[in-house]
Formats: sequence, C-alpha cells, structure tokens
Amino acid sequence: MRIHVPAQHIRLSRLIPTGGAFRRANSTSSAVTKSAACKSASPATHHFVPSYSLFAKRPPRPFPPPFHSPPASSFSDPLTTSTHNPRIAIERPEGAAFLNGVTNGDDAVLTNANYLAVADGVGAWNTKSHGHAALWSRLMLHYWSRELAAGKYGYRRQDADGGVDPVLCLQEAYQETLLATTSAGARRDQVWQGTTTMCGAVLKGSKLLVLNLGDSVGFVYRPGRRKWALRTKEQWHWFDCPRQLGTNSPDTPVNNCVVQELEVQDGDLVVLATDGLVDNMWDEEILTVIGAVLEATDEVVESETGEKGDCGRMKLVAQRLVEGAKKTAIDPFAESPYMERSIEEGLGIEGGKWDDISVAAAICRPNS
Repeated sequence: MRIHVPAQHIRLSRLIPTGGAFRRANSTSSAVTKSAACKSASPATHHFVPSYSLFAKRPPRPFPPPFHSPPASSFSDPLTTSTHNPRIAIERPEGAAFLNGVTNGDDAVLTNANYLAVADGVGAWNTKSHGHAALWSRLMLHYWSRELAAGKYGYRRQDADGGVDPVLCLQEAYQETLLATTSAGARRDQVWQGTTTMCGAVLKGSKLLVLNLGDSVGFVYRPGRRKWALRTKEQWHWFDCPRQLGTNSPDTPVNNCVVQELEVQDGDLVVLATDGLVDNMWDEEILTVIGAVLEATDEVVESETGEKGDCGRMKLVAQRLVEGAKKTAIDPFAESPYMERSIEEGLGIEGGKWDDISVAAAICRPNS
C-alpha cells in the first residue's frame, strides 16, 4: 500500500450558466458524450457493484435556482419534471435532475461502476442566511464525477500522462463549486456559502485508490482476513472540526487530500461512510456486520432487500450499517466512539451522535 499527496496546483476554466446547468467555457470536455467517454477509456481491470443506504436527521434546505427542478405548475408547462420522464431520477428528491448523486440531509452520495464517493456538508452553515451545506456536498460530488467521466484529469487522460488522477479531478470540482456558488441565480448576485468533507474510491488499472479529506471514512475489507486491508484516517483541525473544502477554509484537495492505493482483488469490499457511521459504531462492530452479511444466505439477502446477488448483498451491508449506527445515534445513554473522543477532550458528551448517516458499499468484480 502506498500513500501520496499530490502537490501541484491547477488553473481552471470559468463556468458559465447555460439552460439552468453549467458548462466550462473554452473547454471541449463538456461536449464529449457519455458514450464517447466510455469508448475512449479502459479505466480498470475491475468494476464496482455498488449500493447505498441513508438516514437523515432532518430534510435539507430546498435547493436554490438553478440547482433545483421546480414542479410543473400546469399542463401548459413543459413536463420536464414529471416523474414519468425517464431523465428524472425518482430517488433524487433534492436538487435538479442534472446533478449527479443523491442528497441525504446535509450529506451526498455518489455510486458508479468505476468510482464511489460520500461528502458531508458542515451543518453549521445552515444557520447562515446564505449558507447551504447540502448544496455544497452535492455540487462537489457532481463536479467530481463530471471531471472523472470527461475532464482532462479523468478517465480520458492518457496513461502516458499519468492516467486518471482523482485528486486533480477533485481540485477541479472544488474550483467549479466555488465558482458555481458565487455566480448562481438568474440575477447572478446570489452567494451560497458552505463547506464539505469528501471521501472517494476510484478504480484505476489494477489498483484501487481511496482518497479522503475530512472525517468521513473509507474501508476496504478483504474476505477471509477478518480485518481491514485498507482504512483511511480521519483528519481534524480540532475536535469536531474536520478538514473541509469551501468557504473560509484553508484546506484544498491538492494540499490536504490523502490517497491510499491497493492492488484490487476479486471480492474486495469497499465501504465509504460519513462520520455519522464511525461516530456511532466502532470498527469491530462494523467488521462484525460485514462478516455476518457475507455469510448470510441468498434467501436472507433477497428477503431483506428485494434484490439478488452482489447488488442485494451490498444493499444489505449498507442497510445494516446504517441501522446499527442509527440505533446508537438516537440513544442518549449509549456508549459511542464520539462519546469516547469527547471524554478524551475533556467535554464529557454522553450517548451517540445525532447526525446524518450515509453509507456506500461496493464489491469489486473483474471485468470480463
């Protein structure tokens, strides 16, 4: 396993609004279609079979224009927001249809055959008149996925130039999010402040890259070992103040994001989670849940998730982890990792931590 922190900085092209979305000016990558991007890249020897589970402590603030899809007010309106329209993902109740990922409270989750990510918007921004934690976490993952799919540091990048670089893609996404949140709205005078952590996993050739900035956590479980093959380390400025990307924060992807690499194997299980999981469950509990799900029969998996095979098993992993963390989070008398750390800091907080809980789980399978 190798750890590295990229050091280079990047200049980025401007975003200009177009039809409610954003595109990069003077850039050809935005014109590349999804099919063309897929044809031009052979990103990895393996792929993810992913799923996720979510618990939100409260609904997110409504997304502002142009980042939301308002319902049609009459039959005379274009029915672009109808749930019968296949372009609208029914499981994306927050934000516009063009935004990649799923919003969960102040968190966001993204799953794909080649990459996964979770982001935790810092909820304190919701107390500000122009603060929007959920918007920041969702936009960060949206732009990161666009960069991976079609950007100059994504899967279109040639191996001779270093191939896909998820940290440079995150740096691009960070700059694009900054620009989008300071020039948003029809009048171009709306500023949306916020910060977010980010944890992602990317398949590159025969390697699995796990990157982290903040207190979300990435795990790689290799069946048969009963321990982590890889685990990220949380990053804090001080207790309960993680490293974060956004308004007024000194942190940046190229300076503070840490990447760990692992040779990927068939059956490797990747779990990405916001701090709502690891603040309420110890690693040993997480390992126990994963082990139990992997040993469960196919009948149990299908009965609990309604899905079969790897998809159902990954869904069950995510569901049981969220259920376990939620049980502790709502118990004011429970012992929790968050309580333990608070005592070490001399604060004496008791019980679990009431927080959004977002878990993405995926199993690695060889490409045929």
